[in-house]
Amino acid sequence: MVWMAFGLLLVVWPRDAFAYCRVTTCDIKKGHDCAVNENGCVRDGAALRWPSLPIVYRFHGQDSAKLSDGREARLAIRAAFQRWADVQCDDNGSRTSLRFEEREDTPYDKPLEVNAHAREGFAIFFRDESWPYEGGGNTLAITNHDYGVKSGLINYADIEINTSAGPFAITDAEQGIDLQAVLVHEVGHYIGLAHNNNPESIMVATHCQAADRCQNGKTQMRQLGPDDKLAVCTIYPPEGATIIPTTEPTSDCNAAPAKRGSDAALGGLVLAIAVIIARRRFVQR
Repeated sequence: MVWMAFGLLLVVWPRDAFAYCRVTTCDIKKGHDCAVNENGCVRDGAALRWPSLPIVYRFHGQDSAKLSDGREARLAIRAAFQRWADVQCDDNGSRTSLRFEEREDTPYDKPLEVNAHAREGFAIFFRDESWPYEGGGNTLAITNHDYGVKSGLINYADIEINTSAGPFAITDAEQGIDLQAVLVHEVGHYIGLAHNNNPESIMVATHCQAADRCQNGKTQMRQLGPDDKLAVCTIYPPEGATIIPTTEPTSDCNAAPAKRGSDAALGGLVLAIAVIIARRRFVQR
């Protein structure tokens, strides 16, 4: 697995530099020669796409013993998916065409090791005992994809939550890392979004980069920013998304492997301290 870690920096960007980024088949960390625009978005390769809607997900049948209530945890995660599907794209209240479908729980676990795949994909796994990925106990969640090298079509995805690093909070009254806020970020990766440099975005690498996001309660922490809504309305517009690309990308990255790509996007939440403010930092693979 290849990880991309972003440092905890206090940076101010001009508003016109803000823009959403998509995960593409061009991976700088794998040695590909990828063009990057002024917003830090990779512009070579094919943007990752799902082959059909609704996008499916499922839970592993074993809930986390580290969370206070398995039922409430599932409700929080479902709410994270629904937050993206509820985006309104115009003044008439037209919703994005993005939809999710929860499938029956999978009984199959995923090997807890780098580059592993579950027997049944599109699943969400709680990791209560250990965490073998970069960042160790500081990394709170990752999202993984397999995809077509040229088309970018996603054929496998999963989300792993590092419940061994807790404590996670699953209700508004509990103290701890807000599970729903973490999953809203991960679902952004799940649908194909990469990190961006807008501190108001849920997809920013530093979770609490905008001070009011974490100072005004958990409800604010879970909100999508304007760039996040623009992303989902552009990729999944109300009139329907063009899911399967009709042509191969005109710009492809050098040194692309002649096989499917793996682990295209990873979002992880890392606990860090900057000055006297406790902040959370995402890493992306």
